[in-house]
Formats: sequence, structure tokens, C-alpha cells
Amino acid sequence: MSAVSVVRRRLAGDFEVDEWGLDADAVSVLSPLFGLRWSIDVSGAASVPRSGGALLVHNRRFGRSEPFVVARAVRLEAGRQVRVAGAPDVPVVGPAVRRLGAVLHQSDEIASVLRAGHVVAVGLGRTPSKRSAVGAVDVDSMAEARRIGVPVHPVGLIGREHRRRWRVAIGTAMGTEWGTGEPDDPGAAEAVRVAVAGLIGADGAGR
Repeated sequence: MSAVSVVRRRLAGDFEVDEWGLDADAVSVLSPLFGLRWSIDVSGAASVPRSGGALLVHNRRFGRSEPFVVARAVRLEAGRQVRVAGAPDVPVVGPAVRRLGAVLHQSDEIASVLRAGHVVAVGLGRTPSKRSAVGAVDVDSMAEARRIGVPVHPVGLIGREHRRRWRVAIGTAMGTEWGTGEPDDPGAAEAVRVAVAGLIGADGAGR
């Protein structure tokens, strides 16, 4: 859909957002602009399911670009819209980033999006001081994904905030047999963290 047609539809009041605020028309128009901002090399996109819910767990270091780099990579290579966890629950800014697919980083909202069949990207804890460090997993989001039964994919990003080139490596879905089998088993979260570390060539020990 062209930018002109999107503007015309908005002037006419003829556009839709979903229940979490996504404006798919706006994303389709703005996506080429993100291409001017970032050059992204992607591997492993074929492992992302073509339909149904999935949780992508990725590393984070600086700034706020990483989740949107993941979203663009998956949109381009797998044809899936990614809901980025981390929308601020504040006026103006929150609704604006929701239009691009962001959702609150709250387990109940993430669970509702996963149940509706969407792909959700959740970042590990930030690790600004050591490039090879991989932060802690959001155990609550992991537990919700396991309860619902959607696949969980580790994702490794190599790049830097304010630089143009990124590499995104998407791992295969983690098995449902990790740890004790309980949804909130910390062993499952640790397995995903180590898998992310492996994708970026880290030692898996830094937090």
C-alpha cells in the first residue's frame, strides 16, 4: 500500500488498529524507511513458524533499536509481523510505538498476544559493560509461552546502536522437554539464555 493511499484513508477516517494498537498499514509504509536506517543480514528465518504464536528471545546491550531490528528481520525474511515487548505505558509515546507493533512488557499482555497467534519479541536483560555478556531471561514471559505451548526461539543480534549494519541469527525452537517441564522452571530460562549466547559467540556466562 502506498504512502499516499494510507494518508488518504486516514483523512477519511478509514483505517483500523487491532486490539493492541497495531496499525498494519502504517508499518507497511514505514518499513522501507527502516531499510534506509539499517542493513540487516538474517540467518535461520526459516525456523520461524509461518502461522501461530511464537516467542523470540533476543540479547540486548544499548539503546532501543534491537527489538525493532528483530522485527524488521523477521518481517522481511519470514513474512511475520512481530510484536515487540516494551511499549511504555505513558501517553503519546506508548500509543505511537503500539502503532508499530509494540506491546507492554507484561506477562498477561504477552500471553494474550501469543494466544492470538502473534510472534512476540522479548529482550534479555541489558548488558552495557561487556559485549559477550548475555542478560537474564524474563522468566514470566517464558512461563506464559510454555503454558500456551508456543515455540520459543533464541535470537542473537550482533551490531551496535547508531551503526547501520546488524546481523540477526534466529535459532531453532527450544524443545519442550527442558528442565523439569514446569512452565516457570528456571532451567528452561537458562537454556534459552545459553542458546542466545551461543548464537552471538559469547561464553554464556556473562549476565
